[in-house]
Amino acid sequence: MSKHAIGRAAIVGAASLSLLVLSAAGCGSSLSYTIDKKQLREASRRGQLWVYDAENEIVVALDRLDEAKDELHTVRLRIKKAERTIRRAEKGGKGSAVRVAEAWLVHLESLEDWAKLNVRLHRFGLRVARAAVELAKAQVIQREDLLGGKNFNVKDFKVQYDELKKRFDRARKRVRKMRRDARKKEQRWWTLRRRYVAQTGDYNTGLWID
Repeated sequence: MSKHAIGRAAIVGAASLSLLVLSAAGCGSSLSYTIDKKQLREASRRGQLWVYDAENEIVVALDRLDEAKDELHTVRLRIKKAERTIRRAEKGGKGSAVRVAEAWLVHLESLEDWAKLNVRLHRFGLRVARAAVELAKAQVIQREDLLGGKNFNVKDFKVQYDELKKRFDRARKRVRKMRRDARKKEQRWWTLRRRYVAQTGDYNTGLWID
């Protein structure tokens, strides 16, 4: 197995582990504790604004998920271009040029692994945001003495949100580490490219990154 393949397998293995963390964190997309918004019709203006502010986090989470999906799509397009670059370099018969092009592909593939996990992370983040909304509803009900008022059990909603948020934060650390690893591979490409330029005088950057 080539060094390229070994490195790719290691990254994929790390990604799979992180995906398992997210899967375990969110088996199914529904929440265990929810409140029909109709039950808040008697809430004060302040209470309604409290819930509205929490709902804004869902909009933010959706935007982040869309951005993550767009980034993954962009990376995959760049990988296709990088593969074409390698084929051109191979036809040119320049071994050093091929090595530079392959290093760029390794960087992009590690970036793709990160981007895929990032999509999963932000999809789970949407679930966390929804749990925050349900917690906000429960807090308003308790605070304003609605539906049983002071005896309303907010604890279950709080535990639900805290557990999801904790798992999200843990997975996010792994995602950030994968992003740092991808940057290291980009630095390796820069090193090879500078060496290639010093040897050949070829400053055609587009050959390696377009």
